[in-house]
Amino acid sequence: MSDKVQLNFNGLWPTMLAKRILPNYEQPTLSLAQYILEQEALEKDFTARYQEQDLFADQHSSVQWLKNQINETTQALITQSGVKQLPIWTLFSWYNVNRYGDHHAPHTHPQCYLSGTYYVQLPTLPSDPLDPKANSSCISFYDPRIGANMITAGGDPDSKSSHKVFPTPGTLLMWPAPLQHAVHPNLCDELRISISFNVIVNKN
Repeated sequence: MSDKVQLNFNGLWPTMLAKRILPNYEQPTLSLAQYILEQEALEKDFTARYQEQDLFADQHSSVQWLKNQINETTQALITQSGVKQLPIWTLFSWYNVNRYGDHHAPHTHPQCYLSGTYYVQLPTLPSDPLDPKANSSCISFYDPRIGANMITAGGDPDSKSSHKVFPTPGTLLMWPAPLQHAVHPNLCDELRISISFNVIVNKN
């Protein structure tokens, strides 16, 4: 066949995971860690129930600093997605303090547009990457295309069924809320402290 095959390609159903190291995060993040532990100490049995929290309603300076950073990142992500008219959104946030053995099973965040996590304090990773404790700071995201990894050809960059992220303090992650994700068990004695949030697009 002498004629060159002509194909039109369309990138369908992309999943965008945004990662940002917040500028000058050290001092406000240290303040956030102290504030969160003070708030957690007021909870019964040190159990923070996320549905009862509205962290960003607090006027604490470090909390408001993070809220502003997330709003800025949300605008950048929505713009990058190609949306011309920015919607009006609301942030709902809660803190997580994970001790030894604490984890979050695979889940999604329904009735939201975007979800994300800011990493305040993380266990020190072991030098051996095969050590199970190396996953104590990790979050994994799972391919939303059910069974897609079962039919991929060798070398296909989309063949992995999950994507693992090793965040560091000061890292902000943001992703589409329907994307399934899980937080690995904390197998260290050090606390893992993070702040999760949802971006809820307001109805007209």
